[in-house]
Amino acid sequence: MLAKAAQLTLERSELNEALHVQVGGAGNEVATLDLPPLVTRLLLDVLKETAAGNAVTLVPVGPEITTQKAADILNVSQTFLIGLIDSGILSAHMVGAHRRLPLREVLAYKADQFAKRERALDDIVAIDQELGLL
Repeated sequence: MLAKAAQLTLERSELNEALHVQVGGAGNEVATLDLPPLVTRLLLDVLKETAAGNAVTLVPVGPEITTQKAADILNVSQTFLIGLIDSGILSAHMVGAHRRLPLREVLAYKADQFAKRERALDDIVAIDQELGLL
């Protein structure tokens, strides 16, 4: 009942502007919060679901990028990148007909590849020094 009343109030507000919300705290303190439009719409969706008797779970989603953007970041072809996904080295999920990759994972893979190259170059330099080539 309370969720339905809050839902109806929110539906009457302008969802494209910041929503001013007053929250009562302990000791009769009242704080005013400005909620951005995205949060207001999310709150409205939560209220609709709870008013309908449904449970709601929020799952944070990190930034995701397209396969082309990931290929650009890694300086590889999109075909090579798809191979990394298909072999399970990088994860991706489908959004419609397109794949999306977690940016954090792409950047971690890039850092790992850089570290491997650095170690390989260090090994080559050490071999060259042993052979007296440097």
